[in-house]
Amino acid sequence: MTGTRLGTTGRTRTTGARRPAWQVFLMAFLVIAAMAGSWAMTSPLESAPDEPAHTIHAAAVVRGEFIGDESSVQRGASDVEVPAWAAQTSKLACFAFNPGIAANCQEPVTESDAEQTATTSAGSYNPVYYAVVGLPSLVLDGKSALYAMRGLSLLWCSALLALAVVALTGLRARGWALGAFAVAVTPMVLFILGSVNPSALEISATVMLFCWLTLIAERRAARVAPAHAAAVAVSGALLANTRSIALLWLLIVAVATLFDLRLLGRLVRSRAVWIAAAVLAVAAVAGLAWTLGSNSLGEGVPYAGTGTSHLRGFVHMFALTFQNSDGYIGLFGWIDTALPPSTVSLWGGLILALTIGALVFGHGRRRFGVIVLAAAMVLVPPVVQGIAVTEYGYIWQARYVLAILACMVIAAGVALDHAFPHAFANSRVRWMFGLMLATLAVLHVHSSIWALKRYVVGAHLGWRTMVTEPQWQPPLGWPVWVGVLTLAVVVGGLLVMRVAVAPAGPVTVDASDPAGLDDGRPPREPAVADEAFSDDATADTAPTRTVAPADVPAPDVR
Repeated sequence: MTGTRLGTTGRTRTTGARRPAWQVFLMAFLVIAAMAGSWAMTSPLESAPDEPAHTIHAAAVVRGEFIGDESSVQRGASDVEVPAWAAQTSKLACFAFNPGIAANCQEPVTESDAEQTATTSAGSYNPVYYAVVGLPSLVLDGKSALYAMRGLSLLWCSALLALAVVALTGLRARGWALGAFAVAVTPMVLFILGSVNPSALEISATVMLFCWLTLIAERRAARVAPAHAAAVAVSGALLANTRSIALLWLLIVAVATLFDLRLLGRLVRSRAVWIAAAVLAVAAVAGLAWTLGSNSLGEGVPYAGTGTSHLRGFVHMFALTFQNSDGYIGLFGWIDTALPPSTVSLWGGLILALTIGALVFGHGRRRFGVIVLAAAMVLVPPVVQGIAVTEYGYIWQARYVLAILACMVIAAGVALDHAFPHAFANSRVRWMFGLMLATLAVLHVHSSIWALKRYVVGAHLGWRTMVTEPQWQPPLGWPVWVGVLTLAVVVGGLLVMRVAVAPAGPVTVDASDPAGLDDGRPPREPAVADEAFSDDATADTAPTRTVAPADVPAPDVR
């Protein structure tokens, strides 16, 4: 078998045979897209933060207006010419900041495509995301165009996340990594994926980049398969052209996965790596050039706290970083509808347990990666806020760091898999893992219904009213989409469980480097099981030999 075309990945439970990557991708894509699609349909149009500004910018970019004129209405914004239905989006968020108002306050969306001047605060943002998401606006009008723009965005980002799953299933041991991926895809992530917002691409591209760099780092082939390098180049290039802080995320992910001299020494000998590095360099320069040339970091509407000292801004944001858990798990609408503390605590507890477990039991490069990402989670928000607070005020929001949070959680799963590669041979571990997945499924459905109630009847009315006297309904009715989400999380959980409990693959090492694995532990003599070309070998890789781990525990047969 070869890995040249993304290879083969997840093994079947009984035989250990690898499942074709396209099957893994298709299953992951359908599950993630269904979950995000449910949120896209149950969230009223323009109900995500700044979604009208992003929608207007997307409609302008696909019509060739990449920046627009400086707005005379809003400081730091741009005036652009867009169809009337797109211009109207700024008036659709009638429920923003008031959870007691149901979504039936929205006016009907016009079907007129007559050009109008609209103001957008996103007018100077990098156009890559908008140039794709805005395409439906060229052929559709009104409400259909708005839903189609959401749909194209979520399909694109779901594909990137599905490719991340393909990379994770290529790991020798991947049970905890896949479970951590399920934890990392919080309801907040799905809410953002279901809206028109470049944060969706930022999160998806960062996670995909991290997962493929992790796979490359874990594999022992002498050279990197071209398809793997291409996955890194594509995800990194997209990330570099999302938000202004994305270049920092790219650097942090690279350090968290590749900071190892032996690993770097192997990678620099690969032509595919140099090609991917060149693509990333060009994309990073393009992203930086746009940020500086478009003045996207220029002054905008001043926020609360403008004029505060840098030190006070740092300290304030440092404290908030630990209080922003609802923003990581579920803070919907225009930051006006938070999940109940019990839901946030349960989900946050899973994140904390995985992270602490990785820090305690992980070792070597894997634990170092978790430390780097955790440090970024804690320090980047206060540092950025401390620098910006005097001129801009308190601008940082919890969702801005979701990309790094997701990578940190997945990194914790990778570290646990490396520390306990045969943990799932124990029935207690399997039961605990299944309980975790079941908890996530229940919390996903609960989160969707909680957010829906806020729009169907308003946050202050009872649950019975939501069923008997709904004031607003999404297309087809809210029960249909809750059913879609329920089916998706159940199927997704079963698929993750099936792959997680499958036997871990054999350890493979480069035949030209028999010293052992780079696992952060003292080297020891492996017991050679057989000589063969491993699944890591491709047309441009060295032959590898399969070794049997000397510390494989006996399976729990109870």
